[in-house]
Amino acid sequence: MERRIALAAGAILGIFFLGWGSGSLEMELELLPSPALDTSITFRGEAAGLSLTSTSVVHWGTWVWQEFAVAGDISFLNVRASLLFGPSTIDFLYDEVILEWTLAGLWFSFHAAQLSGAVLGGPASGAALKVRATFGEVGLEGVTEFGATVEGIEIFHTASGLSRRYTTDPRSPGNGFTAQRLSLSGLPLPCPGCPEVALELYITKASGFEYVEVSVDDYPVWCCPEILVDGTVKVGLQTKSVTITPAVEVSPACLLPYFELRWEENALTGVDLAALELVCVLGDTVFRSVTVLKRCCWAFSTPEHGSRVVRCFEADAEGIEYYPQYWELVSLELTGPGCCGGSWRAVFNSYFGEGGSLFGWDMGYLEIAVPISPGISIAGVMVAKPSGIEAISVRIGVSW
Repeated sequence: MERRIALAAGAILGIFFLGWGSGSLEMELELLPSPALDTSITFRGEAAGLSLTSTSVVHWGTWVWQEFAVAGDISFLNVRASLLFGPSTIDFLYDEVILEWTLAGLWFSFHAAQLSGAVLGGPASGAALKVRATFGEVGLEGVTEFGATVEGIEIFHTASGLSRRYTTDPRSPGNGFTAQRLSLSGLPLPCPGCPEVALELYITKASGFEYVEVSVDDYPVWCCPEILVDGTVKVGLQTKSVTITPAVEVSPACLLPYFELRWEENALTGVDLAALELVCVLGDTVFRSVTVLKRCCWAFSTPEHGSRVVRCFEADAEGIEYYPQYWELVSLELTGPGCCGGSWRAVFNSYFGEGGSLFGWDMGYLEIAVPISPGISIAGVMVAKPSGIEAISVRIGVSW
């Protein structure tokens, strides 16, 4: 702990001695449902060929996060490192080091991270080694886990609701082998006209075989090239899931039905139409209509996660927030050229559910982002329900 605090103090002193060439300031003022002000200040500079970053996040007068990051090349290594503190409680929270290099046509990435006991899930530490190679059109990737995964970790501050996301997720102390993940992409099947598939196998030290997953993306149906199919088959020791998503693309519209296959005692018993999505693109205007038919297991994610159709158990595993209470989303997104080379964006979402008012309408979401001068942008979000306006927030971004 003392060593990390000393490193943080040294990084703060570096602000004054090295100087900073650029930076940014983001302020978000929430007016409803309860007033709150979040401020993020980032300073960037360079020293010895490395990019140095200091990010301070303040919530309504409380210093929530202090992050220091470094990135750059040292000899043949590309280095990225992050160090996160909770200044309000004087706690070290998380650190991460990522080293990348290439050797003999192979790409390597070594990840190591530690999570403090002050964070839910800690204390924990671990590492992972990722190796990637390409053989013609086929890509091979292996991830050997030594108590950590590289699928991402999100650290939350309970009082403010703020979060920080990083790449390496330490799961268990120590450096022993815990799991192996093998992936193949662009794998051709031995038949004319067959699609290329992706294959993933995951085994762990604790349980042995966990699952195998086979997927195909954007495969045109032989009789109808306007129909593209995405499919995933995932088989584990106790579970089996099959997802098929055909996309019917006839410009300017695209129809995406989401199918889910039902299995009972390893036998296919039926096919469910889980959701239906219509997307229409006209220039800078995008219209979407999404209907969730199998509400027990499917939903659409929140605007912060792209308002996309997700399977609930997969969203839970990946930390994606979604709306289980709504069955219909109607969305209109508009973009256009703004000042200073930027562009403005407006999103209007309407959500319908069982407890809604007229035609089941239960919530409206409006987001507008506009650049107002070089390096300055402003955005606003409003959420309304039949009972009235529930949330209003304004975000201002400044960069130099």
